[in-house]
Amino acid sequence: MHRMNDQSGNVITQFFAWLAAVSAALGFSTQDMVFMFFGLIGVLLSLASFISGRLDARKLHKEDQRRTQLLEKYFDDARKLPPADRPASVTVVTDAINRINANAK
Repeated sequence: MHRMNDQSGNVITQFFAWLAAVSAALGFSTQDMVFMFFGLIGVLLSLASFISGRLDARKLHKEDQRRTQLLEKYFDDARKLPPADRPASVTVVTDAINRINANAK
């Protein structure tokens, strides 16, 4: 015997049937549930983007600190050389650092 509405539901049909049942049980419309779902996806993407941006900024800050430390060490070592042995660019920077240090005291 063959019934009139005897259809095997596919995955999509079953998904929307469950979505409608859950939303009805919670007192929402199916449309409200879909909006909330995509709103949650938007919040998660925004949060992931924020965290990623903070991690990138932290990484750049650490690289800048390391670069600054290397330059400070290089110029400190160069400042200890006799003025005749220093490269011209190092002499200019070393003189500027000495003036800054003199003014800071």
